[in-house]
Amino acid sequence: MNCAECRDNLVACAEGLLDRETLLACQAHLDSCASCRAEYAAIASLRQRLVKRGEAAAEVALVQPVMRRVLQKEKEPEGESIMSKILKHRWGFGLGTAAGAAAILLIALLTVPRMQATAEEVMTRGAQAVSKLTSIHLRGQLRTHPQDNFGYIDATSPFYPIELWKQFEPELKWRIDKPRRVIVMDGESTVMLIKTDDTGVKIPRRTTSAFDTEWLQRIANLSNTISNELNNARARGWELSTGSELSADGQMESVVTVMARSGVPDNDYGKNTFMDTADTRRVYHFDAQNGLLKAVQIYLVRPSGDVKIFELSQIDYNQPVEPDTWKLAIPSDVSWAQLEPPKLPDNEKYAAMTPEQAARAFFEACGRNDWDEAGKFMSPITPIIKQYLGGLEIVSLGDAFTSKTYRGCYVPYEIKLNNGYVKKWNLAVRKDNPAGRWQVDGGF
Repeated sequence: MNCAECRDNLVACAEGLLDRETLLACQAHLDSCASCRAEYAAIASLRQRLVKRGEAAAEVALVQPVMRRVLQKEKEPEGESIMSKILKHRWGFGLGTAAGAAAILLIALLTVPRMQATAEEVMTRGAQAVSKLTSIHLRGQLRTHPQDNFGYIDATSPFYPIELWKQFEPELKWRIDKPRRVIVMDGESTVMLIKTDDTGVKIPRRTTSAFDTEWLQRIANLSNTISNELNNARARGWELSTGSELSADGQMESVVTVMARSGVPDNDYGKNTFMDTADTRRVYHFDAQNGLLKAVQIYLVRPSGDVKIFELSQIDYNQPVEPDTWKLAIPSDVSWAQLEPPKLPDNEKYAAMTPEQAARAFFEACGRNDWDEAGKFMSPITPIIKQYLGGLEIVSLGDAFTSKTYRGCYVPYEIKLNNGYVKKWNLAVRKDNPAGRWQVDGGF
């Protein structure tokens, strides 16, 4: 991508509207071109100033809809309006992309009627519209790994489908599906099946949320979600803005944007790896007529540009749920994980270990195929784990470190697997269990 192409995409980059291929090309160019980086910084700064100015003056933000209008105008046949003339002749006037956008935004701020409701009004109306939900069905897509945790995000990953069914009456039940993970809460117990190795985890009681699904459950509990977003905006200084736009089906929508900050430091290992540890821009689309939520997009906010990580495209309200939805087919050879490891006869020996010692003991047990010993640090030890880690060699282990996002700690490691592949990563271990000994929680 050259400078001209990059500058034509800078507004869309600032708004998170680029597709993955164009975004990566634009980011690569920005990394190597100081002039275009300065242009991008000007656009981003202008956007922030106008959002704040709009909220202070009219409690509305016109930046997003007007930016989209700028992009539309660049693609439409040239007319004789002031906007089109500015865009067409911006370089001849000595105006860059940012200056051209600024001129158009200034015109918009002066000419658009103050007819939009505030963000709080739109969201309050949305909460009222779903105050009597009996069921909800959500279908969307998430940038993640299909076998990983439900809240795990990876901005470089493809999108994978994610779906939720939730019944509120006559009794609470819910189900969430990813390609290689599924959870069902049938009103009596909560069961998760990890399909990659047929691992099962069971909580013998009903739950409102479990296994890192809180972020999606919050969207499903719409009235609470909307209230929480407003409370966070007030208490934590999150920015709220609102606008109006036409949907693809020609219906008018009220759009509320929430700039959510996780509070996790930028240099923290867990930053931007889970939905609740990331700084995000959350965009809610409400039907302007009935107030119902129609769609949600969530963007990961990064210095190099926002990237869409979640899109909720289908919401069904108060529809009957098939009874089979609450049934989960469990393989006959499923390996059940222990949520709370039991105390061992020599439990004090393991409880006294440091995280580095526990990591070494676990890897050494895998190396000699001693699965009884390895099972003291991890549950379950599945056939796939045995095949993957059996016979490994430890190359090195580093000092453990912590993260604000995790209740345990991480041990850097380098191991040579039995197929000759050398893997370097961080082993997640935690000991917040009644036995008080370190348990392997992931990272291999």
